[in-house]
Amino acid sequence: MPKVGVWLIGAQGSLAATVILGARALVRGLATGGGLVTETRELAALPLAAPGDLTFGGWDIAPTGLVDRARALAREDSAVPESLVAQLEVDLRAVAARVRPGFADGGGPANRPSRRRGFMPRDEALSATIERLGDDLAAFRRDNGLETVIVVNVASTEPSRALSGEHHRLDRFQRVIQENRRALVTPSMVYAYAALERGFPYVNFTPSVSVAVPALQELALKHNVPICGNDGKTGETLVKTVLAPMFRARNLEVLSWEGFNILGGGDGRVLDDPRHKRTKLRSKGGVLAGALGYAPHAGVRIEYVPSLGNWKTAWDFVHFRGFLGTKMSMQFVWQGCDSILAAPLVLDLIRLTEFAQRKGEAGPMTHLASFFKDPLGVTEHSFAEQFRLLTDYVARHARNGRATRKVSRPR
Repeated sequence: MPKVGVWLIGAQGSLAATVILGARALVRGLATGGGLVTETRELAALPLAAPGDLTFGGWDIAPTGLVDRARALAREDSAVPESLVAQLEVDLRAVAARVRPGFADGGGPANRPSRRRGFMPRDEALSATIERLGDDLAAFRRDNGLETVIVVNVASTEPSRALSGEHHRLDRFQRVIQENRRALVTPSMVYAYAALERGFPYVNFTPSVSVAVPALQELALKHNVPICGNDGKTGETLVKTVLAPMFRARNLEVLSWEGFNILGGGDGRVLDDPRHKRTKLRSKGGVLAGALGYAPHAGVRIEYVPSLGNWKTAWDFVHFRGFLGTKMSMQFVWQGCDSILAAPLVLDLIRLTEFAQRKGEAGPMTHLASFFKDPLGVTEHSFAEQFRLLTDYVARHARNGRATRKVSRPR
């Protein structure tokens, strides 16, 4: 199996730290594959890269923090055992040494770096930034003897950005870069452009616009690169896409669906700013109409509660009408550790993206829709139907190969 590079955008955040800890724990036999879709029987027919084949690096807007973030996940959030962080500290420091300066302009007020002086380049033209970022990826691949590099955006949510004609055609977007028209770009666009131009796959796990830009999808096809996104589906929205089809199948009319979310940590702090929150709400709010076939009254609220740290809680109230017009309701509460829910999905997406590139696939990977709130190229929002896209994909490839991996079972 080839050696695979994983380049994380937001490489010193909580999610990145959990991804790296999880991958290295699996390699060292300190954890099992619970939570990994790629370790289920349904995907066993795909010859995927193993966690031990992955080498990590990344971009960030602060010079240090990965080890401290992992320690905070253990000591402050009780998300991972302190003993696990201690056992893997050498692995974390090796990744931290490969973190390079990213790009922050246009990322919004909540994403302004606080410790970038002397670390982040200043007064750099967009074309020079893209060249620098591309060189980082090429050097990472060369220095570590990697077959490819999968670029994964796990950074904080950017403010919403309306797309114009310059975003819909590659030639126009390239002029934006050359003319240094910074008001038209965001960091997620710049990172995606730098990766795709060098022929590296791109995974957008955030709600930021990124590869939803048509010009960037054109660039992916031009260089025969697979892409996927947007916004990993880990909690409340996951439950919605499972439950909503049930109401539709039973002909129960959903009158209203209200969701209230509280969370702490870096994501909560960022989403406390209304400009960033709008991006997330748009991503979360688009699934019900697709899953039900109509749009009921629906509200989603997100509130920052600093004391929660890396944990989040969602309370949903569903009001529906059944036989003889009788109105009824159901409620559910979802509580989970944000990074622990998301990290295995990031590892799944890395492995599945590398497989797609190895098979010569390009453009939006629609078979990965079940991983996202707002999947590229897919309007179906029923989780069962989205997951069928993945199992059908596996079946097609299984017909062309005989190897079946052993998959681990959760303890």
